[in-house]
Amino acid sequence: MPKVFVYTYHRIFPKKSYEIGLKLFEFHLRVFKNFFEVLDWKRFKAYLEGEYKPKKRAVFITFDDGYTDNFVYAYPLLKKYGLKAHLFVTPSRVLKKSTVRPSLEDYWNGKVQFKELFKPKPMWEAQKEFLQKGESEEFLTWEELRIMSDVFSFGSHGTDHLQGFVSNRLVDVAEDRHLNRIYSLWGIYSPPKAGYPIFEMKSNLVAPAGRVKREVLEFCESFLKNGRNWREKLKEELLKNFPSPLEFESEEEYTKRVEKDLSLSKELIEKNLGVEVDNFSYPWGDYSERLLPLVGKYYRYAFTVEKENVRPKGEKLKIPRIYAVKDVFTFIGHFFKFAL
Repeated sequence: MPKVFVYTYHRIFPKKSYEIGLKLFEFHLRVFKNFFEVLDWKRFKAYLEGEYKPKKRAVFITFDDGYTDNFVYAYPLLKKYGLKAHLFVTPSRVLKKSTVRPSLEDYWNGKVQFKELFKPKPMWEAQKEFLQKGESEEFLTWEELRIMSDVFSFGSHGTDHLQGFVSNRLVDVAEDRHLNRIYSLWGIYSPPKAGYPIFEMKSNLVAPAGRVKREVLEFCESFLKNGRNWREKLKEELLKNFPSPLEFESEEEYTKRVEKDLSLSKELIEKNLGVEVDNFSYPWGDYSERLLPLVGKYYRYAFTVEKENVRPKGEKLKIPRIYAVKDVFTFIGHFFKFAL
């Protein structure tokens, strides 16, 4: 039986930087085109059900979140090579405009200069901007998604795509650099501040979310942030004075919130794109025994980020995926590990 794996992207940048660059992405596609059977969603599902056997080693290409660069750069290249891909959409991030940005195809046709094409911001900056403003030009519009449907099929990535505190385990206290890089803090605190505690974080779908008690935040706000070791001292004081700093949702509240997130995402994608959505990818790849049966109520298939090959008739709510990489040597390593 030929090996099959899922290769997962988030963003494609004009040049290699925070994310995979355009030239490397095109190299990936040439390799897939020449040495693999690239499966579309229908054929990949048939493989999962044991109803289809690939003719040779095979790959299923996916994207998460729904960034503008997926339309501007990835979509034209996939179309150029005649390849299909799958996009897991986060409906809350979809830009509520009818905008269609110029794409690489427009550049090829002489309609715009390359420098006029959309210039993406880093992922953390895009997400932080959305959490601060409620919208960001870094994300696709519904109209762009509809245009992409000749190449892309679609799945759900949850409605909100937020992290939450899932235990009382204190990991760190925030400093200025965290307020930018750990964008999920903007979804937890309104707004986050230096000195605020950071507890164990995962996707807020996996467990009841913890809210930091008001007295804990007041203590952190009043703590003197002087000297080189103020953060370590603050952590010591928090551990000593607040053994249970979080208040957690009840199981009923958790279940109600998660079911709303899962069902609303499916509903919005189906309504706006006119497709059936029977598949889901776990934000950050996080899942739990609590979450699995809830996902199973709304979706038949769900994807993790566990680095394994996909086998027919395997666990349909724990489909493994491999993250795409930014350098050619690791990509070749993936070729030998998961394809040969």
